[in-house]
Amino acid sequence: MQRFHPDDPGLRDIYEACDRLGLVVFFHAGRTGIEPESTHRYALPRHIEGALSSFPGVDFVLGHAGARDGADMLPIALRHRNAWLDIHGQGVTELAGMLEATGGERMLYGTDWAFYHLAATLAKVLIVTEGRPEQRDAILRGNAERLLGLTA
Repeated sequence: MQRFHPDDPGLRDIYEACDRLGLVVFFHAGRTGIEPESTHRYALPRHIEGALSSFPGVDFVLGHAGARDGADMLPIALRHRNAWLDIHGQGVTELAGMLEATGGERMLYGTDWAFYHLAATLAKVLIVTEGRPEQRDAILRGNAERLLGLTA
């Protein structure tokens, strides 16, 4: 959990270096409710969009897809092709909505072990992708391979 605002101008040099080096930036995005309350302000969706728009060549993974702030994070992610939604900790209803909105693109199966059990998120992914093998494969493997440059 970062203790800075992702849109802080002081991060410009870091984001420029990430762009030059092809590095992915991962943010704790949104409030989960288990982190210290003093960190909530740094993870609010409104502080993430500036980085996404200012550095379109940098891929940003939004941890927990916004967590409890997912309803505000999803539209931001939809506006920016460099936003990737790490879905760990999201509920079935929220995952189904994200899947519908994104078609499964840029959704990543992620982990937050030991806070959330790995099997719980896997089960949720399997439920929302039942009968949708392309989306299931994308979430569980394909999108990560694309993000990491392992496939086209």
